Amino acid sequence: MASANNAEIICADSRSVYRDLDIVSAKVMPDETEGVKHHMLDILSPTEDFSAGEFKNRALDIISDIQSRGKNVIVAGGTWFYISSLLGLVDIPEVEPNYELRESLSEKSSLVLYDMLLDLNEKRAREIAPENRERVIRAIEIALADDVQNKKSQKLPYKMIAPDITRENLYERINKRVDLMIDMGLEAEYRRNVEKHGILPLFEATIGYQEFIKLDNGIYPNKEFAIDKIKQHTRNFAKRQITWFRSREDIEYVKC
Repeated sequence: MASANNAEIICADSRSVYRDLDIVSAKVMPDETEGVKHHMLDILSPTEDFSAGEFKNRALDIISDIQSRGKNVIVAGGTWFYISSLLGLVDIPEVEPNYELRESLSEKSSLVLYDMLLDLNEKRAREIAPENRERVIRAIEIALADDVQNKKSQKLPYKMIAPDITRENLYERINKRVDLMIDMGLEAEYRRNVEKHGILPLFEATIGYQEFIKLDNGIYPNKEFAIDKIKQHTRNFAKRQITWFRSREDIEYVKC
């Protein structure tokens, strides 16, 4: 699509922005780009924080640069909150990280954290998976901040496209994709990153890493069980994406 429309691609994926998270994010590799320029890949260390607001600000600068060169822009990826933020479909609270609060929240269980968020902002809680501790803590941080200022976004013109695929076909592809990721060395990538950085909250909230963490902690009985859980969790994530797609009336579905 990019080649046919004189476009460059901005990757709206909350894991592809991080260096060394290649297999787990199914990151496009240099030999797969077919000469099309990709943006927002490998821009951060896994130890650095990144938010939808930061994505939006960086992406807007990139869009201006791309368009100044007479090219079109394709934003592709699965992090719908990033895309919604960029398009001005949601308002982004400008709240600085509160590391002291984050440290105290990190000691609480996922269930307690999610219950806190339900009390503070039920609507936002319903948009986040309870096991995604990183996003739940950030949402609590925003909800607790004093004098939160909502940054109204300029509405960008866009055309939204999604794959027209049956759920059965999608789930079959997901299962095959996970098997391919395992064959490519997903576990070895996970262990390299843990050896380098330790068990980061980012890893605990990443499907494909969190299951190996539970395997190492004896929560999962064996590797085969962990792999099945990666497939299950990915299917669950895809189901939530489908729900988001269906909430939009401006999506054009295309066969793939």
